[in-house]
Amino acid sequence: MIRYQYAKDENEKLIDIDSLNEENRVNSKFFCISCGNELIARIGKIKVHHFAHKKVVTCSGETYLHLLGKQMFFENYTDCLNTKRPFTIEIYQKRTCNHYEKELGLKCKLPKVTIKFDLTQFFDKISIETKEGSFIADIILTSKNDKEKVFVEIAVTHLSTEQKLNSNYRIIELEIENEEDFEPIKRKYLSVKDSKVKFENFKTNEINASFCNGNCQIDYNFFTLDKDGRCLLKQRNLRQIKNQLISEKDRIVKYEISQDNRHTYPDIFKKGVATFSQQSLKVKNCFICRYHAENNSWQYYEDTTGVPIFCKFLKIKCNSNQAVTCEYFKLEKNYIQEILATIQEYDLERKKYYNEIDEGETDDEN
Repeated sequence: MIRYQYAKDENEKLIDIDSLNEENRVNSKFFCISCGNELIARIGKIKVHHFAHKKVVTCSGETYLHLLGKQMFFENYTDCLNTKRPFTIEIYQKRTCNHYEKELGLKCKLPKVTIKFDLTQFFDKISIETKEGSFIADIILTSKNDKEKVFVEIAVTHLSTEQKLNSNYRIIELEIENEEDFEPIKRKYLSVKDSKVKFENFKTNEINASFCNGNCQIDYNFFTLDKDGRCLLKQRNLRQIKNQLISEKDRIVKYEISQDNRHTYPDIFKKGVATFSQQSLKVKNCFICRYHAENNSWQYYEDTTGVPIFCKFLKIKCNSNQAVTCEYFKLEKNYIQEILATIQEYDLERKKYYNEIDEGETDDEN
């Protein structure tokens, strides 16, 4: 026999089985939210308290959850409007630190934070199963000026359609599997941190401010070229980069700051060497020398101790910056193009791979 925690009373109000005692159990009538048939309140001392159908009937638990969700949201939200209490949502907000924007032309993307809104301060009207345009929402919240809408969807068996999600209407979707999933509604607090609460098309203003006050902690790839043709790749935060550019202003002739997380450090280094060389800058590096071969060492960034190069002319292993003082260095333009072409090919393959994944997920959903 199906057991429910909630029923309707004779006034169509929701009744939680845990709110009943022997007296109001006997003196009241209760009806099923799903099928409308009469229920009996079971509040004994042994079994879990529940409502049960007075007679054996066919009743859908999924319909019960869906109708219960709409009624519960409506009653709780209406209660907040009438009593001037908040019905809160918690959503993400993006942050950007702009402390070094003027000096370095860069802003740091920071982890998102959550912010809270009291929906009742903006949306003072609520309706059930209302049509808006070509859509019918389970619940619609309407703003005080009647211009803004929020759809609330109780998703028991079906999630919101792609058409509805792409409509630009704000949507709060509550995934419901059992009666326990209604706790956020009962708390009058819906949070993006809850895996069963989804917010679609809620746009918050990104905050741009000096969050770090100059003490930047985010690492960037800092690629430099000095006046001797030497290239170095280091990981530095913007404060360290600024200080290094000041202290080495007479040595560094060109630099690039990036947060490239698609490539390995060796590829980022070689890309920097090839890019600056292509710009007709004075770059002296073994990776673009006619006589070089690679020996699979990965230590050719940060300092000059790594030896990724085998020089076919001198028959020695060396660091790629050996070319700075090597009298046999001979620029080979074909190597510049090979490096850039290899990285471009990798980027295209990577893009194709992720596009195929996205298409596969779309097909699965369909």
